Amino acid sequence: MQQMNNMFCYGQIIIANNVVVSVNQQFVNILGFSSLDEMYAVQPDPLAFIAADYSDEVLIKSEHLNSGSFKTHGNVIYCTNKQGQKIAVFVLAQKINWEEQPALELQIFDISLKVSPLQLMNQPKYESLVEHSDQGVIIHRDFKPLLVNQVWIELMAAKSAQHVMENLNILDIIPTEFHAQAIDRYNKVIAGEAIGESHIIENIRFDGERRFLNIYDHAIHWQGEPAVEVVIVDVTDKVMAEKQLAYKAFHDSLTDLYNREAIYKWIREDCSEVNTMSCMLIDLDNFKRVNDTYGHSEGDGFLKRFAELFKEAIADHGVIGRWGGEEFIVFVPDRDKNTALALAEKIRLACAQTPLLMQGKEIITTVSIGVSYTDSFTQIQPKDIIRQADEKMYLSKSSGKNRVTS
Repeated sequence: MQQMNNMFCYGQIIIANNVVVSVNQQFVNILGFSSLDEMYAVQPDPLAFIAADYSDEVLIKSEHLNSGSFKTHGNVIYCTNKQGQKIAVFVLAQKINWEEQPALELQIFDISLKVSPLQLMNQPKYESLVEHSDQGVIIHRDFKPLLVNQVWIELMAAKSAQHVMENLNILDIIPTEFHAQAIDRYNKVIAGEAIGESHIIENIRFDGERRFLNIYDHAIHWQGEPAVEVVIVDVTDKVMAEKQLAYKAFHDSLTDLYNREAIYKWIREDCSEVNTMSCMLIDLDNFKRVNDTYGHSEGDGFLKRFAELFKEAIADHGVIGRWGGEEFIVFVPDRDKNTALALAEKIRLACAQTPLLMQGKEIITTVSIGVSYTDSFTQIQPKDIIRQADEKMYLSKSSGKNRVTS
């Protein structure tokens, strides 16, 4: 490590036998505390201020200091300061001796204020740390690579570092629709207008697969000129899991249609300027008989097949959801009342003319539909038009079923 002036003094945490044994004042200052006592009063474990996945990794690695497999490595991560804000830091983890036994030292540099890692150490040392980083790292200028490590090569399914350095324009692995955003981001990072931020982007790997990456990008001086260093972590599994959870939160688990919450969300977000609106409530006639005769498992399959039939009939005319039990709801925006009634009749006929096979028998189940309409949707409560459709649907039921009432 080069001798550094005081402005680049680093925070230090020392871990021995899997326990934090020393914390210096500079680490306290980086977090915005005035003293160790103040920091410990908020949180007795200094590692709790460091990103959880990294602090867990550090504790695991500290257990292997005597195995000979530990290598000095550097990572860009986030710490949480006194105000609860995320700040970007560069952490250098290396083996030291502490009271005559091996220990792990974390040197922590605040890089959230335009401090380049190359101001902290010489370029060859930094290149070595980048190569041994657990994160993918690429340094580029105007989207032309200047340095790339092996983790980045593997994450992006590239042929080799040489191939990347000689052939790649980074924009080639960014979806076209995000090019303008990427160029704007690059210019802001170079200008120092975007500092210490991480964000999730979608990239295209060299094998054509789209992956989601959590990236931290910051300005760096490389070979005497400004450049951008990008640190990446593949978070595709996490993003897809979150998307799946979000999807499940707004879809009925049996029919895959919108649930009630999703219907109300659609009204709030997509119908703020819609005046003309029709609402249908659809109820399967004699569905209890199906459950009683064939069992609930067959009944569930019955509901799924009707949901598919409804969805096909509605197409892009509106949205459909499962309202509960054997009831379904449809909203048709920006269409006149006659169009909505014609659509309801189409659904009724499709059900009456489509036998479903259950345990070797063809079963026809009809539906009763209630339709309500307003040309002043923005001035009423959604529950009002739903209540009116519900009343009309019960009129269809009491009038003999298998009909549309408006």
